[in-house]
Amino acid sequence: MNTLTFRAGCAVLCLAMPLTSLPALAAMPSNPVTDSRFMILPGGKDLTSIKVSGSRLSLAKGSGRSFGSTARKLYQKIRAESEADPGHKMQWALMDLDNHMIVRQSAGAGRRIFGASVTKVFTAATLLDKQEGTLSASQLQLMANMLVVSSNTAWTGLQKQIGDGSSDRGREGIHAFTQRMDYLNTRGFQGYWGRLHGNELNALELTELLYDTYTARFAGAEVMWKLMHTCRTGASRGRKYFPKALFVGGKTGTYDGTTEEPDTGRTIKVKVRNHVLVFNVEGRQYALAILADTGSDEMTSALAGGLLREFTGYRE
Repeated sequence: MNTLTFRAGCAVLCLAMPLTSLPALAAMPSNPVTDSRFMILPGGKDLTSIKVSGSRLSLAKGSGRSFGSTARKLYQKIRAESEADPGHKMQWALMDLDNHMIVRQSAGAGRRIFGASVTKVFTAATLLDKQEGTLSASQLQLMANMLVVSSNTAWTGLQKQIGDGSSDRGREGIHAFTQRMDYLNTRGFQGYWGRLHGNELNALELTELLYDTYTARFAGAEVMWKLMHTCRTGASRGRKYFPKALFVGGKTGTYDGTTEEPDTGRTIKVKVRNHVLVFNVEGRQYALAILADTGSDEMTSALAGGLLREFTGYRE
């Protein structure tokens, strides 16, 4: 089932050609499979020289757990139910980044769900774009802390830097970035901006952000793309049933507590187990966004492992 991708309020059939509304700013970022210098940033900085939580950065890979019959049955159940129910607790989208096409998606992939720490990718993208791709050493360290081990301290600090010292102006800056990039149903900032509640994401626009990162459609995209490939979280979630030989970038989001329901504004309890992933299979680059209010790492793991095997051409 191929679907249409929506941008700027219009349906656009994403063929194997770039969109013209957002011109690329740089060459497409490479991937660790084909680029031996993948860990070198523009300007020559080696990511392996950066330490986060006492350890040098390195490329993340799949955890290599066997995708057995129990996981397969769970995957089939989740896919069938989520493709039929727009209100399902798991909403997701799988995109082929090389031709900008949604390969498969859930019925409510455009519905806003609490993003938790996945939202940090919008802070990273906004700051990089604001500073035309150039970060100070301290900003690069904070961004690594935020994307690699999901530091909340780094998150609030960088959002404030986007606002030149004001958290509120930082929220405003992030929202302006998401709207300019046509992520119109995304609230990619932390906290409240006036009466507007942040940290509300949807799977389709997350894959668009990953496409825009892969194709360098905002300044500094290569920095975020490469840092995402060193993310240490998610080994027991989306990466669990990915093979050990497969490089996997991404960002997780975890939260158990109360938040605001996007459509009604009422207070609800959630158990978020989100994961966005980027990976290369047989020379093709994919993005997978899973937003899950389930309280279950295993459900996210099974969905990711099943989609990898059914729709990307991966073979055991």
